[in-house]
Order: sequence, then C-alpha cells, then structure tokens
Amino acid sequence: MKIFAAREITIIAITVSLTVVFGWLFYLTANLLPLPGSRFVGVTAFSSFMIYFPVVDKIRRQGVFLGVAAVFAGIMSLISLFMGLAIVLAGLLTEFAGWLVIKDYRSWRLIAVTGFFGFSGTLVSLFIFFIIGRTAFEVRKMLVPLILLTLIAFLGGCLGAYLADHIISRYLKQVKFWNH
Repeated sequence: MKIFAAREITIIAITVSLTVVFGWLFYLTANLLPLPGSRFVGVTAFSSFMIYFPVVDKIRRQGVFLGVAAVFAGIMSLISLFMGLAIVLAGLLTEFAGWLVIKDYRSWRLIAVTGFFGFSGTLVSLFIFFIIGRTAFEVRKMLVPLILLTLIAFLGGCLGAYLADHIISRYLKQVKFWNH
C-alpha cells in the first residue's frame, strides 16, 4: 500500500471529523428506534455516504477505505475499544472486497463496495457483542435478526453511497473549489 500524500491525509481527516460530528446525531436518532441493532443499522447509510466522498472523487485508489476506517477507529476507540476494533475490521473487510471487485474507481461496483462497509461494520459489531457476551440471544435465535440487520445495513450503505454519488455528479462537479 502506498503512503498517502498530505492532500489525501487532509481529505481523510476532514471526512472523519465530519463523520464523527454528524454521525453522533445519526447514532442518537437511531437509538430512538425500538429495534435491536438499530444503532448499527442507523449509521450505515450515513457512514457510507461520508466514506464515498474521499474514495470516489478525491483519492481514488486502494487503501483509502482502510485509511479512513483506521483514523475513524482511532477516534471512536476513545469511546469504546470494541467500537474501534469493529471499525478497523470493517475497513479491512471493505478494502479486501474492493481489491476483489473494483477495477476502476468510477463504476457501480464502488457503490456496492462502499455499501459493504456498512454491512461488514454491522456484522463485525454484532459478532463482537456476541463474543463478549453482551447479547442474551442464543445463536439459533440470532440468525434471522442477524441476516435481516446485515441485509438492511448493506442496502442502507448502498443507499448512502448512491446519494453521495448523486450529489457529487449533480451538484459538486459544478462548484469551483470541489474540482481542485
């Protein structure tokens, strides 16, 4: 993996800082839903929306999913080490999926791989909670909710990435500072 340039590090830092600030609002809103696991699913569309901006339009190379996830995990580890671990593992899984699927950083595959970030984050978080014993469910009882939550997380992640792509192509391409 190549080392990021100063400009790319700045873009990653801005993305992570905006994700932390606005993501907190999405996280609090998701906690209002009376569904188990809603806080994981509630932030997937937003996190995919945010991670799509530096990936598709500014950096466009391997390692950016993991770079954003590592910085984000470093900050979120101050809240919970398990959250940081889940974010790093989601970044690794997404980077691996991108390595397998993405040939260029301009196709619909990028939306799917960015949606995979939400899917893998939800899956890893639920797995970590299962391992550390914070769930009261048996494995058989968790299978259907796990499948539903991860499917919803993937679809939410794809929706977030699609919305980011739409905003970039429709609105931001016309803004002068965005094209530099």
